Amino acid sequence: MKLFANVLFVAALVAVTPSLRADDVTPSRVRVADVIGGHVHPAVCVTGEGDVLAVYNREGGGGKELLLCRSVDGGRTWSEPVAIPGISDCSIYPGSLTTLSDDTIVLHWSCYRVEGDVRWRQPQYCVSGDHGRSWSEAEDVPLEDLTNYSCLRHPVLELSPREWVLPLYDRTVVFDAETRAVRPFGDGRNHGMVPIIETREGTIISGAPQADAPVALGTPGETVRGMRSTDGGATWQALHAFPDFGVAGYDLTVLSNGWIVLTSIVYGVGRDGEWAYELIVSKDDGRTWASDEATIIYNPGRRIGGRGWPRTVQIDNSTLGTLFYDLDADQPGGPGVFFVRTPIDGLD
Repeated sequence: MKLFANVLFVAALVAVTPSLRADDVTPSRVRVADVIGGHVHPAVCVTGEGDVLAVYNREGGGGKELLLCRSVDGGRTWSEPVAIPGISDCSIYPGSLTTLSDDTIVLHWSCYRVEGDVRWRQPQYCVSGDHGRSWSEAEDVPLEDLTNYSCLRHPVLELSPREWVLPLYDRTVVFDAETRAVRPFGDGRNHGMVPIIETREGTIISGAPQADAPVALGTPGETVRGMRSTDGGATWQALHAFPDFGVAGYDLTVLSNGWIVLTSIVYGVGRDGEWAYELIVSKDDGRTWASDEATIIYNPGRRIGGRGWPRTVQIDNSTLGTLFYDLDADQPGGPGVFFVRTPIDGLD
C-alpha cells in the first residue's frame, strides 16, 4: 500500500508539471544566507538602482532581528547579512518589501505581543529613501482591535506613494502613511493574507482563495480561486483559476511587458508538504492563466523543508528572480535562503 501511494504521488507530480526533466531535480540556485529554522519567511524587492534586496529572519518563531542581504549583480552573488536597525522590543514575524513608484522602499513586519492569556500581533514598518542603505525608525500601523492574525506577508499595493493597501490576514485596509488614517479597501471585504496587485491596465487582481476570508478558524466561504476588479475594488469577479493556496500561499508579479506571473507551490498528493515551485503566466490582464504550461523553477526531488514562501520579482527586461527558503538539513550547507533566476522568454 505504501509503495502504491508513492507511485500515485510521483504520477500526480508529473501530471501537474509535464515539463519536469531530470535536470530540474538539481536546479541552479544561489544560496543567499544560512538560517536555522522556524518562520524564516524571506521578502524580496528590486531597488530603483537595480539592486536586489532580501530580508529574512535567521531563526523564526520570534526572532529578534531582520537581516538584509544585497545583490548588485541580479542575484548571482549576495552580500553578508546586516541587521535592519531600529527594531526593538519585538519578537518578529517577518513581513514584506515593497519598492514604491518614487523608489522609496517599505519594509513591513509584525511584533508578537502577549498580555496574560491575550495574544496579538502589532504590524510595524519602516522606510528607506536611499535604496535600502538606511532606514527610518520603526512605526506602528495604527490599527484597532488587533488580533493574533494582524500580520501580512505580501508587498503592499500602492495607491499613491503615501497610500498603501495592506493585505493583512485579519483585514484588508488602506493606510495613509502621512495622515496615519486607516480605512477599508474597496467594498470592505477581507481578502486574507494574499497578494493583491494592480496591472498595467489598472485592473486589480487578488489572490484570495475565497470571496471573503474567514481568517484561520472561520467557516470556509464561497470558493473563488482568485478575483479580478476593474473598478478599484468596488466589485469583484471570481477567476476560478489559481491552484491550491496552502499554508504559504503564492505570489503575484506584474511584469514590464504587461504579463502577470503567479508563483505557486506544488503540494504532495498522498504525502504532505511542498515539493516544487512553479510559475504560471497570464498575458491578457489576468483574465486567463496558462496553468497547463507552468514552468518549474525549483524541484529538489524531495520534500522542501519548511514553508518556503517563494517570492518573485522582475530583475531586468529578460530575467525574473525567485527568493525562498528550504530547511532541509541534509542539503549541502544545510538550511538556507535561496535565489533562482528564470529567463522571461522561457515562460513564453
